[in-house]
Amino acid sequence: MDLQLENISVIREKRQILKDISFMVRQNEFVGILGPSGCGKSTLIEILSLTGLPSSGRILFGGGLDIAEHMENYKKSFRYVPQYDALYSTLTIRENVWYAARLLLPESSAQDISDHINLALLRVGLKEHQGKQMFKLSGGQRKRVSIAMALLGHPRLLILDEPASGLDPAMERKLMQLLKGIAESGTTVLCSTHVMENIKLFDKVAVIDKIKLVGQETECGKLLDFLPTEQLLKKMDEKNEDYGKFFEKLEADPDIYYWNTTSESSEWKNPIGYVGTNFLETLRPVGSVLIPFFNFLFRSVFYFAFHFLFRFADNILIRFPAMRQTFDIFERSLRIFLKDRFLLISTLFLPLILGFLIALSQQNESNIYPLLFFAIIVSLWFGMNNSVRGIVSERKWYIQEHLSGLGMNNFLFGKALFYFLLGFVQICLLGQTIYWCCRFFCLDALNDEMILLDGLMLPGVLFGCYGSGVGLGLVISCLASTESVAVALVPLFIMPQILLSTVAAGNSADSLDSTERIHPVMLIMMTETTKMTKMIETETPEITESLPPDWELKPTIEVFRWASFFCYSRPALMMLELKIREYPNQTVHYGEQIHFLSLATITWFIFWLTFRFQQKRWQTARQ
Repeated sequence: MDLQLENISVIREKRQILKDISFMVRQNEFVGILGPSGCGKSTLIEILSLTGLPSSGRILFGGGLDIAEHMENYKKSFRYVPQYDALYSTLTIRENVWYAARLLLPESSAQDISDHINLALLRVGLKEHQGKQMFKLSGGQRKRVSIAMALLGHPRLLILDEPASGLDPAMERKLMQLLKGIAESGTTVLCSTHVMENIKLFDKVAVIDKIKLVGQETECGKLLDFLPTEQLLKKMDEKNEDYGKFFEKLEADPDIYYWNTTSESSEWKNPIGYVGTNFLETLRPVGSVLIPFFNFLFRSVFYFAFHFLFRFADNILIRFPAMRQTFDIFERSLRIFLKDRFLLISTLFLPLILGFLIALSQQNESNIYPLLFFAIIVSLWFGMNNSVRGIVSERKWYIQEHLSGLGMNNFLFGKALFYFLLGFVQICLLGQTIYWCCRFFCLDALNDEMILLDGLMLPGVLFGCYGSGVGLGLVISCLASTESVAVALVPLFIMPQILLSTVAAGNSADSLDSTERIHPVMLIMMTETTKMTKMIETETPEITESLPPDWELKPTIEVFRWASFFCYSRPALMMLELKIREYPNQTVHYGEQIHFLSLATITWFIFWLTFRFQQKRWQTARQ
């Protein structure tokens, strides 16, 4: 595919990064973009791969089509391989390429996708290694996997950003020879690099260097020349230059470089006047003992779940691309989770251990509410702990996949399905552990109150707290810059639920007329309106006795009381307490349910808005 750049300039934050880049790439050519570090090569690659936008100029492709006007056609024509490897380390080579193929070939059947994968792996020489996990591969092999993913669907243009970065000379040469062969087989290849050893493999070379603009302290990139490789090598031979001196001269003084006859550097003007890690380490001895048993269990789950159920669902979802993307994200998340055996074991054991500790430490025949309160706190923590790394750890993968056609809502819905499935298992284990531990300790009074929470009341509230925790964890994950920062922010959001426990739980053994405890939201609203008070006195006199006699509190207590309205623990505990007390007024019950659902809905809506905003920033940020 032909590609023509016309006067491409990039200005970011009032700083010129690229100025007037113009050259043309012919079909099936292998073109290199050469230049020292910081000259704007990656920025130019971002523009061509649509992860960034030029400030001026235009790009034409396919015989004169403007990218700005035919962006969807251009997206279908090219593939982008970033400098980093967007690969999942716990999955195998074939599994990584499989999920990429499902995204890039949405209308293809499972058999067609398998054929495309076989061909792509064969072209990059990894067919025999397709069953290896990514963390066992060398840097060159990982890069070839990324190229195999990019070759799916026979793209007309392949764009790579520093593909040889971090490779030894032998691997680098093999990789460049591979790219040369891809170009000769019918795909135009555009590759940025600062390594000169394999320059002879390029058909043409665009030389970019840093120049200094008048009025601008920092340097920007300028195209020095665009010429066949033979001519570049000839000029270097004439001056007896080696590769190192070539860039030394560019770094030192581009104005005196022998073929740059149009240098304007002195005249140009600026146009703009981890907690989880330690716990897992303690579980490693336990995991090493249980691995033989779980190994058989994992293989059984993999066979029935992935090879049968998922392939059966695939035949149905092929007609619904959006649902298929959601299902792929869910399947991939589940597969990655199941392959991390220590994480799986710890996830299953945590509810059992914490449920036992809650039942053991909070047993009190006269007051069940501390036990319920800590069950709520643990459920919230489960949700946050499971999801807090979910976005920040997959950010670079998401951006790459989004450029290939992955919908934002499909990605979020797929991740949410996985977290809710995980939470369903954890909450069931937590609830059952607490229940049976209470029975084992023979606390009859406690059991009687637990029986009042019949049906789905207790697991429903705990699962709702877990879902709210997932939403809160995802918000943190969107805002955090790294996984470490995300994990460090968890206490900031979970501790208020505990520190306000005196306000949230209060002395729950007291009646509802006590000023030292929590009051239902609807009951507060009723007492603040004279009309409502009269209605209660005339129609439901039994509630009059339960009204607090004095709502005047100290300023500090009032502040904490209002702060507790934004804690999930307050409405969650009140829903359980009203059920145990068999409170007669159903309006009060509904008020706490609405309060809790409102907090959860607002949390998830904030997450959606945050992700949408951050997504635009991630796309325009430098990779």
